[in-house]
Amino acid sequence: MLDTLNQLAGGFDTILTPYNVTLIFLAGMIGTVVGALPGLGPSAGIALMLPLAAGMDHASGLCLLTGVYMGTMYGGRITSILINTPGDAPAIITALEGYPMMQRGEGGIALGISAISSFVGGMFGLVVLIFFAPVVARNAIYLGPPEYFLLMLLGLSTIVLLAGEDMLKALLMVCFGVLVSTIGADYISGHVRFAPVPEFIEGIDFVAIIIGLYGLGEVFHNLEQRVTLNLGKPSLKMSDYVPSRAKLREANGPTIRGSLMGTVIGILPGAGATIATFLSYALEKKLSKNPENYGKGEIAGLAAPEASNNASVPGSLIPLITLGIPGSGGTAVMLGALIMFGLQPGPLLMIKSGDVVWAMIAGLVLANVFLLLSNILLIPLFVNLLRGVQGVLASVVIALCVVGAFSLSYSTFNIWIALAFGIVGYLMRKNDYPTGPFILAVVLAPLAENYFRQSVMLGQGRMAIFWERPISLSIIGAMVLAIALTLVLRMTMQRRRAALAANEESA
Repeated sequence: MLDTLNQLAGGFDTILTPYNVTLIFLAGMIGTVVGALPGLGPSAGIALMLPLAAGMDHASGLCLLTGVYMGTMYGGRITSILINTPGDAPAIITALEGYPMMQRGEGGIALGISAISSFVGGMFGLVVLIFFAPVVARNAIYLGPPEYFLLMLLGLSTIVLLAGEDMLKALLMVCFGVLVSTIGADYISGHVRFAPVPEFIEGIDFVAIIIGLYGLGEVFHNLEQRVTLNLGKPSLKMSDYVPSRAKLREANGPTIRGSLMGTVIGILPGAGATIATFLSYALEKKLSKNPENYGKGEIAGLAAPEASNNASVPGSLIPLITLGIPGSGGTAVMLGALIMFGLQPGPLLMIKSGDVVWAMIAGLVLANVFLLLSNILLIPLFVNLLRGVQGVLASVVIALCVVGAFSLSYSTFNIWIALAFGIVGYLMRKNDYPTGPFILAVVLAPLAENYFRQSVMLGQGRMAIFWERPISLSIIGAMVLAIALTLVLRMTMQRRRAALAANEESA
């Protein structure tokens, strides 16, 4: 434990410079604004910052990206509570209880409870990340190519099962992602695949795909649907954003339970904040003495999902850092960022690049503190900023996407790639195809292919290498268990949503 605290202190020593502190603060602000914009979430926010982070040193660049990541989780709640428009999928639960509070004149209180619960959940998850990640990394060093290949399959299989109502569509998106990932020269043999023009030989830039899919795709969809912000006249009195002691006491228990659930579910590859918020809300409603009040502005139903949402961020970083497995779309982009910096996520990351990892974790702690203050002090300013730019919002996002895509290699080719995947993202959104399985497949498929080939060579062509090793066999068992559990969770959530819909209709 002392060694862990010493390494964390070293991380703080790295980031506690005027430049890095200012960078982390601005990253949180940018993430909050991006998260508040309907349709834009963690993946889009991180993707838009990747070109800027590429020109920084590793520690500063990762602090920028993780600060934006955490900020988007805070910001997604603003529009959910004020105008009943979730900024991302986890914010759906926030809208169920936050918007009714807004309707009865307690919108500021709802924003304050959201900020405080998010802070507690984020800090809880960070404590688990600080003390649990090194333990995982030390034991994961014994994993070989067969285990890593099976872990990649575990991540992909879990994502498919948790990616919405239509499993067939999720499976199709995984296959599409695998196909896109094979474009370009093969890493081992050098054989060129699916490259009609020379620019494809090096493959398709992952960042260009993300910028197009989430940035341009959402803009195209919002333009078609004519999505506008109707924010009214928010109050500028800070007293309207500070919950009373009685309301904070009412939120204490749900916040703690939500923090625990969010951290545990965030660690599971493929689960993420959406599942955590749904389960936290369901748990609180089950424990409540007055479940009929849920959906009408219940504080417990707001605090628990908010805490679980932010706790899932540090939780999802544990498998990313220690095993190289992203647990959500946001961590999939973070995986791309680590690779962009020349770092290899896995058990050796904390050994070979421990200074960078601990600086990133320290940056997350600092960002969480800044975001608590900003989300209480600056929420009125954020709301008015959104009101001011809503007329040119699409133009601003398109400009950022074009500049970001061009800066990847200073070539117009990536702009065309971003545009192409913007159209793909628009069509996926229009026809309810999930983007998460596609993005994770693009990231995980090349790694899985390399580990598979290494395993086959290690086993001299014998497929038995994937189940004759004890750890590999354990991962296969975990995969079977995960599939069974996710199917049960999926059916449970369907029943919960049906019950919620029935209650709303009866009300």
